[in-house]
Amino acid sequence: MRRRSGFGLAISVGAIVGCASIDAERVPLCPALESLQPLPDAESCPGHELDEFSSVLSDRVVEHAGRALVRVELDDAAKVRSICVEHGPGYGPSSARRRLAPNLDAIMTLPPGPDCAARKRFDLNRYNAKFAEIRDREARCGEQVRTTVETRRNMTLGSRVFEREFENCMKDKADWIALDAPGSTRPRIFVKPEIPDPPGPPARDTASRCARTTRRFEEEAECIRADGFEMLEPLD
Repeated sequence: MRRRSGFGLAISVGAIVGCASIDAERVPLCPALESLQPLPDAESCPGHELDEFSSVLSDRVVEHAGRALVRVELDDAAKVRSICVEHGPGYGPSSARRRLAPNLDAIMTLPPGPDCAARKRFDLNRYNAKFAEIRDREARCGEQVRTTVETRRNMTLGSRVFEREFENCMKDKADWIALDAPGSTRPRIFVKPEIPDPPGPPARDTASRCARTTRRFEEEAECIRADGFEMLEPLD
């Protein structure tokens, strides 16, 4: 009897997992950025049409996106053509795909956007996705550096080593700059535009130069933006 019960449970669990997997496949992971449609040009759209349509998309997508970046492509008639979830740390992308799948039909049947958005792409939930990436890097760097520091006998020296090595780990190959904003519990995050091979210096070089120039938030933010970075702000 125990074997039969266990076998039945295995079938039930397998069926549930299989259904979830099939649903998630309706919202694929995104291919390389080079193969996707370009972002719209705000200057080519009259008034606030582009922002208004982006808000409509966000209202339908972001609540299901969690910590993942979602890219939405439009067809020749400026209607939603496809939706994909960008690769990211942890379970964020897979969770977003599962949550978006049951709502896919409603998103695909939204009214078309402005003509200037035809054959263009919208990137949604950028702040939450990048913030999740930063938090994941913090956890990994903390564990990595802690292993090194724990081998030190001199705890004072270990503390200094930890701080220096942790900062180096966080900056290594990072494509963002996080800057604490006055009156906010969450940082402003500066990133390059979502285009292939964005121009300008690496984030590490810009962060170091601008931090040496000033410690005032607005001035440092302007210095960073001057190097081609965009500022992402939390939605809440």
